Amino acid sequence: MNPHPNQAADAAARTPSQSHSAKPKVRLSCEACRQRKVKCDKSNPCTNCQRLGTRCVPVERARLPRGRSGRLATERSTDTGVNLKDRVSKLESVIRDLARGGSQSSARAILSAAAASESVAQREDSNDRSSDGENPRGDDAGGVQATDSYLGSSFWANLLNEVPDVPPNERRGDGGNVESSKPPNYHRLFAMNSGVGEPINREQPGTSHTHQQLCRIFLERVDPICKVLHRPSLKAFLVEGKPYLDYDLGHLAPTALAYTVYYAASCSLNDEECMRLFGVFKATMVARYQKEAESALARADFIITNDLTVLQAYVLFLLALRSQDQSRRMWTMLSLALRIAQALSLHVPDPSFPVRPFERQLRRRLWLAIGFLDVLACMDRASEPMMQASWLESHPPANVNDIDLSPNMEANPPDSPGFTDMTFTIIVQKAQYVTRSLNFSDFMEPSVTTLAIRQQLVVEFQQSVSKLLRGSQTDKIPFHWFTRSVAACTHASMQLITLRPLQRAPNFTPPRIRGDRLLEFAVNVLTTYHHLRGDSRGFTWQWMEFAFPPWHSLAVAIAELCVCEDVAVMEKFWAPVEQTFDNLGRLVADNKRGMLWKPMEKIMDRARVRRAQLLAGSGTGSVTYSSTMDIAPAPISTQPSPVPVGFATTFDQGGGACMAAVTSIHTPESVESATAWPSVWDAVDFNCAGPGNEMAWSSYENFLADLYVNVDHPLMNG
Repeated sequence: MNPHPNQAADAAARTPSQSHSAKPKVRLSCEACRQRKVKCDKSNPCTNCQRLGTRCVPVERARLPRGRSGRLATERSTDTGVNLKDRVSKLESVIRDLARGGSQSSARAILSAAAASESVAQREDSNDRSSDGENPRGDDAGGVQATDSYLGSSFWANLLNEVPDVPPNERRGDGGNVESSKPPNYHRLFAMNSGVGEPINREQPGTSHTHQQLCRIFLERVDPICKVLHRPSLKAFLVEGKPYLDYDLGHLAPTALAYTVYYAASCSLNDEECMRLFGVFKATMVARYQKEAESALARADFIITNDLTVLQAYVLFLLALRSQDQSRRMWTMLSLALRIAQALSLHVPDPSFPVRPFERQLRRRLWLAIGFLDVLACMDRASEPMMQASWLESHPPANVNDIDLSPNMEANPPDSPGFTDMTFTIIVQKAQYVTRSLNFSDFMEPSVTTLAIRQQLVVEFQQSVSKLLRGSQTDKIPFHWFTRSVAACTHASMQLITLRPLQRAPNFTPPRIRGDRLLEFAVNVLTTYHHLRGDSRGFTWQWMEFAFPPWHSLAVAIAELCVCEDVAVMEKFWAPVEQTFDNLGRLVADNKRGMLWKPMEKIMDRARVRRAQLLAGSGTGSVTYSSTMDIAPAPISTQPSPVPVGFATTFDQGGGACMAAVTSIHTPESVESATAWPSVWDAVDFNCAGPGNEMAWSSYENFLADLYVNVDHPLMNG
């Protein structure tokens, strides 16, 4: 029995809000920070919510008693005990009402739940008496209302109102560390061949040195190609051991980013480098860091994340994954990255919430990286893009070096003159825009079918790139040479796409092209591609060759050979076409078993038959080149044939291969000198509608028809 009935009656009459109203309030972590599992500065609104533009919901409770005040402790213990018994009594009343109107089995199940709730409430009460730390539940007046709006039964609403002490999903200790229950295994839906969600391996002896090496490799090989991070901040985090930006040490988001960086770096190495630097096979190293990156992303709850760093890690993971996996896994998982980006408003030029200038640049870089993967996936799968071209043009990042950015900067940086850390990324962004306009149908946005406008898009790309390459030192810095070479190949490929679209376009009328210039131009693109792969200056970034396979140029060249009538022309261009065909199968989606390669094999078989017919008709094994071509060949590049040079990469010393000396090749860039870039326009007769060679155009259309049969019926691919 209660020895103080009057006191108990008074305590029972008081509501929790009334009993706490007279006591000083303690500010706890806000709702958003508690859900994101980040440290809250407990201001109103807090800094994190201001930065993310979210509504800050403060959480307060009455200050718990301190010291050895027996009166306060006794009063609080009595109040808590009475309140607990009162709540249990109300629960029993609610359940009896349910039992009278519902099934007995439902009542028994809820009685069991009520008993468990009472036990939990007692444990929570014991914890409150032993500590004055933060309330792990963080309940407020809005909690019940939010629950009511999602409940279809007043009974369940009443039940939850009577049981406020539901066990929380997470607890915070005094040090701000998060103790989270294991998240649901939703990430297993996206599992690779390795286990996901398993604990990250404990560091082995020498792991710290290995991680520093992998970070340097990432900064040299991956970061220049896919510019989504801030080099100084990443280096301070992974090499110098400092906290990443404003995160606490051990936070899940930087941890996911770190293991993704290690995974991407290991993917950029070849077998010999992996064995020499780390003493393991590449396959072993890639599998290890893929597993750890997946586990770290799962722990960061990447599927519903609101953290920009986690999305950066996921996008880098997809890029590295595609370099090792030619299946449609990346193509499928990329849609998740786009949805997360839209949830973070990356597609909005000026979000409704405040964004610091430094974070604004990182957001725009990440948006371009997702767009690049979108185009890459479309080219892989002959599918429609998810993103519109206008989304990429509306708010590009600044063309600046990373050293010009700082987390504490107050204003957006102006574009820098000359070649910067962002030049390659900006060129890729402009190529994305033109490629989307030339290649795809009207499914997402109107496509460009008028030949004059298609040509103008390519010319404008050429002029823009020439401006970006002003000040580049292609004769001294390998990455400048690599950027210029990739831009030239991209420009040449765009000219072919202008004349031979990648998608079936009923409203497109191909122009007349004089002589064999289209065949010659396509073969020159293939030859330049092989030179780019074989030149030691581009060795550091050769791991990205999967992103630029010239399968379209190969298809155009083969289609022209299928209707070739001159055995000399056939033999002149056959060798580079056959070489590319033999080497390209391992880079395209699904390798040689995929939907892209089967139509390529079919059209190549036709070309082989045509070549055999020409050789049989000539009656001799040797032929001479025809001199009746309308226009002399135009070189695809102003660069001479590559000359092998010494190229040693010193990862252990942290030396950048980008600064290695190379053979001097002077290629000054300006708008005026852009006319020196290779061009096929002089062979196009814009005044004559219709293709000059109906059979060549028909051969290419047959290739597209076979390609889209496989796209429309993917199960036919085996």
